[in-house]
Amino acid sequence: MATPTQQPDITRIPERWRLGKDFVPKGRYIDPEFLALEYEQLFPRTWQMACREQQLGAVGSVVEYTIGDQSIAVVRTQEDEVKAFHNACRHRGVRLVRGDSRIREFHCPFHGWRYALDGTCTFQHLENEFEPRDADYRNLRPVRCERWGGFVFINLDPDAVPLLEALDPLPEALAPFRLEDMRLLWHKQTILPANWKSAIDAFIEGYHTPGTHPQYMRLAESNTPSARPAELPLYKYAPYTPSIRYEGHSRFVFGVREDGEREQIRSSAPGADLVANQVQYQVQELRALNTQRDGRAAAALRERTFERGERPDVVFQQLRRELAEAEGVEWPEMTREQLQAGIGDWHVFPTLVILVEVGCMLGYRSRPNGNDPDSCIFDVYSFEHFPPDGAPTVQTEWIPDWRSHLGWGQVLTQDFRNMSEVTAGLHSHGFDGHWLNVEQEMAVHNAHHIADRYLFEA
Repeated sequence: MATPTQQPDITRIPERWRLGKDFVPKGRYIDPEFLALEYEQLFPRTWQMACREQQLGAVGSVVEYTIGDQSIAVVRTQEDEVKAFHNACRHRGVRLVRGDSRIREFHCPFHGWRYALDGTCTFQHLENEFEPRDADYRNLRPVRCERWGGFVFINLDPDAVPLLEALDPLPEALAPFRLEDMRLLWHKQTILPANWKSAIDAFIEGYHTPGTHPQYMRLAESNTPSARPAELPLYKYAPYTPSIRYEGHSRFVFGVREDGEREQIRSSAPGADLVANQVQYQVQELRALNTQRDGRAAAALRERTFERGERPDVVFQQLRRELAEAEGVEWPEMTREQLQAGIGDWHVFPTLVILVEVGCMLGYRSRPNGNDPDSCIFDVYSFEHFPPDGAPTVQTEWIPDWRSHLGWGQVLTQDFRNMSEVTAGLHSHGFDGHWLNVEQEMAVHNAHHIADRYLFEA
C-alpha cells in the first residue's frame, strides 16, 4: 500500500478526534483507542528511523528496533549492505536477538534453528519430520530497509513508497550538510511520562523558549545566564520560530517578525560576547548544536579586535571552520541559499526530530512505551563531523528514570520537567485540547494532519 497523500473524508474521523484549524483534541494523546489505531494503521506503514548506520559498524552487527509489540532485527549483512527482518524464528516465533549485538548467524535458542545473516534458513533440525513448505517460508521474513543521511529506516509495509520519496524535501535540502558523514558524540535513551507525540511536540516548535528556557534571552549577561522565570519585558526578545509545513514533514526556523519592534532588535549585529556566550552555554549545557571546537572559537572571538564593518557572528563561523579544518575535518561547502534551505529544526514524520547545524546535529526519537498512552521511549543523540578516525566509540546509555541522571544539562532537564505536567493537564476535565499559535506551533498541527491520512483513509 503506497503512502497516502489525500486527506480522508472528515466524516470518517470520530468527532472527539477531529482536528480544528488551530485545535488538536486531547483524546488523540490520552485515549488508549487512539494509540491502538496508531499501532494498527500508522506505525506499520511509515518509515521509521531504526538506528544510525554507524551502529552497524562491522558485518554481523545487529540492532533490535521495537515499535509496540513488533521487533525488527536490523543487520549489516555485507560491508556495503544492511537488511532488516522480523525478529522471529519461522518455527515457533521465538525472538532471535535482543538489543544491540554482533552475531555470525541468527540462532534460535528454543529448537536450534539457524539463519544466515541474509535471513536464509541454514539449519532445520530433522527437516524430514516436517510437512514440505516453499523454501521462502523457511527463511526470515524481510522488512523494507533503506538508508539516507547515515540513518537506517525500516517500513513494515512492503508496498510503501521508496524512502527518498517519502522524505521529500529533506534529501535535497540537507545534502550540503553531509549528514551521512556525521558520527555520534553520545546517545541516551530514557522513559518519559508523556504520550510519544507530546514528547515530539516539545521539540518541533520554538514558541516555548521564553517560558521553558528563559536563560536564552539573557545570554547578554554571561555564558551561565540565569534561568529564573522571564520578566514580562523580556518576552520581546523571545525568538520568532515560524513553522514551515510540507506534505509529509515540517520544519521551524529562527526568523524575524516584520514589525517595528523586531526590526529595531535586528538592526544591530550580535556582539562578540553575545555570540560567544551562546556558543559556550550550549557546549556546557547541551553538548550539541555546538562542538568543543566551537567553544574554543568562541573564546578566540572574545579576544579578537574587529575591523570596521566586521560582524562577530560571521567571524565566528570563519573561526570555527578554521579550527575544524586544522584538525582534519572536511568542512561542508554550501551557498547561503543552501544554508537557509536546510538549517533548522526538522520533524521527520512520525518519530524523528533533527536540529541541523553546519558541522553538527541534535536528534530526538520518540516511540510509544507499550500500550500506555502516557509513556514513551525517548532517545537523544548528538552528532558531529569528526576528523578521520577521530569519532569516539559510542554505546547507548540507558536511563530508566530520566530524573536519576544528572548529565542531561539544563536545557533538556527543563524540557523533560514539562512532560509530566503536560500529561496531567491533558487528563484535566477543564482542558479540551491544544489551542495552537498559528504561526509558531503549526508543526504540531501538521503532524496530526499527516497522521490522519494513514489513520482514517477510505
